[in-house]
Amino acid sequence: MKKYYFLSLVGLLASVQANEALDVLEGKKDATPGAAVTLPAEDAALIQGATTPAATDGKVIKPYVAPVPSEYSRQSKQFFDPIWARTTIIKNEQNKYVQELSLIGLFEASAAWGDVETTLNGSTSTYRPNDVELRRAQLGARMKAFYRTEITGVAEMAGPSRMNGIKTLKARTGFDDGSGFTIGKFRPLSTLENGIDDSQLLTTERALLSNLIAPADSLGIMFDVKKGDWLFNFGWFSNDFNEMIPGVDNEGFINVGVAYEKTSKTDSGVPLHTRWYLNYIHNMDRNFSEVIPRHELTMNNTYGEIVSTGFTIQQDRLGFQGEFTIAQGDKSVWGMTLTPSYWIMPNTIQLVGRYHFADSDEKDALLTGYGPGADPFFESGPIYSGDEFHSFYLGANVHLYENRMVIYNGLEYTLFKDELDSGAETKSLLWQSGARLSF
Repeated sequence: MKKYYFLSLVGLLASVQANEALDVLEGKKDATPGAAVTLPAEDAALIQGATTPAATDGKVIKPYVAPVPSEYSRQSKQFFDPIWARTTIIKNEQNKYVQELSLIGLFEASAAWGDVETTLNGSTSTYRPNDVELRRAQLGARMKAFYRTEITGVAEMAGPSRMNGIKTLKARTGFDDGSGFTIGKFRPLSTLENGIDDSQLLTTERALLSNLIAPADSLGIMFDVKKGDWLFNFGWFSNDFNEMIPGVDNEGFINVGVAYEKTSKTDSGVPLHTRWYLNYIHNMDRNFSEVIPRHELTMNNTYGEIVSTGFTIQQDRLGFQGEFTIAQGDKSVWGMTLTPSYWIMPNTIQLVGRYHFADSDEKDALLTGYGPGADPFFESGPIYSGDEFHSFYLGANVHLYENRMVIYNGLEYTLFKDELDSGAETKSLLWQSGARLSF
């Protein structure tokens, strides 16, 4: 019954959020003070310009004053911009073959310290993570050619991952109306967190449910069409997992996405960016997949359908991400993730919080590790199983150079229940740190 109760609750919450989001987008209602997500670095917290509007009843509304980047942020940008500019090897709009060629990369180390205590039949056992790992090491290139095509190739070179090989190798060709298609090996559309590039994550690790059900990068083709503020995606991916280039000896899975995105201002001139999305995966190889999920621990629990919906809002310094996800399979799972953020020092120090909930009516349907090995795809520590999971995270990110040099520190408390099997209960309190460099 947990499943049906949860689905009813999600439906109610989604309806309320959808109505409120549409009111905000249509200008009928201001966004609430706590609502927003972090935009990409080039859009991020500081949109300049505002006027002093007058309300319809004749009252003057207090004008919006855009936050100014910290002095450290300005000096950092001035110092590092010339260095990062060297990653651009070719930039020539007059060349009819290759207009731009740039190196891209991501290097991230992470660490965790604390206690993981499991209580079973009155006795308690303790696991103490004390790990420092090279979490990601990626290097590649991006090329813009023939004025319409962008080619991206990225190799995963190190880290405790199944994927030490070609992570991404794709080409997107656009048309005059803004639509286009992408072909190659790349990431399917699934959860909100999984859709965020590794270099833009607000936390050191994605939430349990996103890591559990997210598909691996695979061979596929995706068509995208933009109509006003709406974006539609429709694609197909192979169910074959390969560290290099996957094969197509299966029916694969259908991947569909729709999103609505709008940038506006409140009455006082505060910039407001809102996005709503709905992603859907239908696995045509119902009883087989090496891609859904992307780790080997639940290969006997292939998901047939995955539905994820949510929204992001950015209002001045405040950010918010919210998502609801359901994965149907031999062991169906569902959950939600809420992630607020706030720039206490513009472009330099950002507070980040996260609450995550995951649940199932099947025993041992949820899997996770702790610390740098929390993602089952990165099998570097013990894996725990259960049927109900809660986590609370609070941390601060120090941006040494925009989103390209970031230091993370945060405290996370989790509660993992295994009520449908052993009856065990696992609690953890971990201090997590990380450092990321990307270009």
